[in-house]
Amino acid sequence: MKIVIAPDSFKGTLSAYEASALISKAAKECFPEAQVISVPLADGGEGSLACFRSAIGGNYVSVKVCNPYLEPIEAKYLWKDDLAVIEIAECVGLPLVEGRKHVRLTSTYGVGELIRDAIDKGAREIILALGGSSTNDGGAGMAAALGARFTDEEGMPMLPTGGTLKDIDSADFSGLDKRIRDVKFTAMCDVNVPLCGEGGATYVFAPQKGAAADELEPLDKGMRHYGEILNAAFATDVFSLAGGGAAGGLGAGAYAVLGAKAERGIDLVLRVTRFDEIAKDADMIVTGEGKLDNQSFMGKAADGISRIARRLGVPVYVIAGAVSEEITPDVLTAHGIAAAFAVTAGDRPVYEIADSAPKDLYDTAKDFFKAAGEL
Repeated sequence: MKIVIAPDSFKGTLSAYEASALISKAAKECFPEAQVISVPLADGGEGSLACFRSAIGGNYVSVKVCNPYLEPIEAKYLWKDDLAVIEIAECVGLPLVEGRKHVRLTSTYGVGELIRDAIDKGAREIILALGGSSTNDGGAGMAAALGARFTDEEGMPMLPTGGTLKDIDSADFSGLDKRIRDVKFTAMCDVNVPLCGEGGATYVFAPQKGAAADELEPLDKGMRHYGEILNAAFATDVFSLAGGGAAGGLGAGAYAVLGAKAERGIDLVLRVTRFDEIAKDADMIVTGEGKLDNQSFMGKAADGISRIARRLGVPVYVIAGAVSEEITPDVLTAHGIAAAFAVTAGDRPVYEIADSAPKDLYDTAKDFFKAAGEL
C-alpha cells in the first residue's frame, strides 16, 4: 500500500511540515506495512520558501526591510544559483500585523526591498510567492521601493497605501530600476480573483485584513483608480488578469511593473516537486489545510492535488482544521474529493485551538486511517 501525505499549512497553528509529520505518523501506526511518502506543500502563501528549499535546495538570505507599517524587520528569501524565491509574507504577512489590522495603512514597500536585494545579488529569475498578505495597495509600495514616484493633487510626494490609492494624482515609473527588465519574474498566485469588483481583492480578502464593511467600497474604488494608472503607464489591462487580486492586488502590480508571468502557486509547486510522479501509483492521497471552503478550489492545494489525482485515478481525502457548510458532498464529488474531515467543530479563533492543534490533527488523522482500514 502506498499513501501520499501532502498537506498545506494549517495557517496560524501548524506548518505544512508539522501537519505532514503528524498525519504521516498516524498513517504509519495504522498501516505499518505501507509506504508512506510525505510531501509538504505550499500554494504561494506561508511555507513556500521551505517547500522550495526542500525541492531544489539553496540557502536563505536575510535582509533588513520594512514590515507592513514601514518598521524595520529581518526577512529572508531563498537563493539558489541565480534564482531567488521571495515569500512576500516574510515582510507583509498577516501574522506581522496581528492585533493591529488596518489594511488602509499597510504597504508592500518591503517586498520591493527584497526584490532589489535579490537583483543586487545577481538574480536572473525571481519567483514571488504572493499568499498571506496584510496589504491592499496593488503593489504600489513595491513599485515605490523600486524607484516609482507618486504625488498627490498638490504635487507632494506620497507613498500610497490601500487607503490612499485614491489620492494618487500622478505616477512616474521612469525611475524604476532598469535591471528589472533583465530578470524573469513569476508571480505565484494562491487565488484566482480579479483586481476589482465584488469578487476581487478588496471585497473578498480585505475583511480578513481588518477592513470594516463600510470601508470596502472606497478601498475598491482606490484600487480601480490605481489599476487605471497602471493600465495607462504600461499599456496593459490589469483588470482582466486572472490572479490580479492576489495579495491585495500585488498580482496585478507585479504583472504591470515587473512584467511578471502569473502562475497558480500550487501548480508551480506541484511541478517542482514532481508530484505527479510521486502519486502515480498511490492508493490514496491525503491533503489538508486550515479551512476547506470554496476558496480551496480557486488555486489552493486541494484544487491542484485533486486535478492531478483525477487524471491518475487516485482517491483524495482532505483533513482540514474546519470544513465550511458550503462544502457539500456534491461539491466534493465535483472536485474529485472522496471525503473531507474536520479537526474542529465550526470556526474558532486561532488562539483557542493553537495549543491543542497537534494532538487534534493527529487524533483526527488516526480516526480516519482506522476507518479506512476497515473498508
